[in-house]
Amino acid sequence: MEHKTKKRNIILTIIILLIITGIAVVLIILSPGIQKKGKANNTSLTADEVVTGVIKKMNYQNLTPISKENISRYYEIPKNITVDYAMYISARAGTETELACFKIKDDNDEQAIVSCVNDYLASKTKSSAEQNSVQSNLSAVSAHYPYVFAVVAPDSTNAVRSFEILINETPKKQQSSAD
Repeated sequence: MEHKTKKRNIILTIIILLIITGIAVVLIILSPGIQKKGKANNTSLTADEVVTGVIKKMNYQNLTPISKENISRYYEIPKNITVDYAMYISARAGTETELACFKIKDDNDEQAIVSCVNDYLASKTKSSAEQNSVQSNLSAVSAHYPYVFAVVAPDSTNAVRSFEILINETPKKQQSSAD
């Protein structure tokens, strides 16, 4: 009888160890997927929260928000592809700081927004007063679905990094206006 009990205990121990090993293997297999979900874009932010978040991280001063109605004076964004947008510009003359964020409905619309942003940045080069800052790579565009972020500033690369940190993802696309 004792021999049967020992045998049963050994079998039970082996079964428990197999179950624990199986659970560990499943967790190891699932962990990369769980980690990826943790690194997804923070899509709950509004466009204004994205821009003001970058402003705070960069410690920009004297930036004025542009009303949604007046953003069309700067960017020619096709209708029905954005769900939200915001723009802030320098309040002082002679400074070159502009930040804009567009939150798009569909990943397929990303290139259309990036093209509109690049068109605007290219049109700035036609103005001689603004030509030097844009041509000397002070502008940048970064796209992370559902956001497209544009910046014109002496430290545009750092502003793009701040944007990327804010939405918690490595860059999907980043373009300089010179591209």
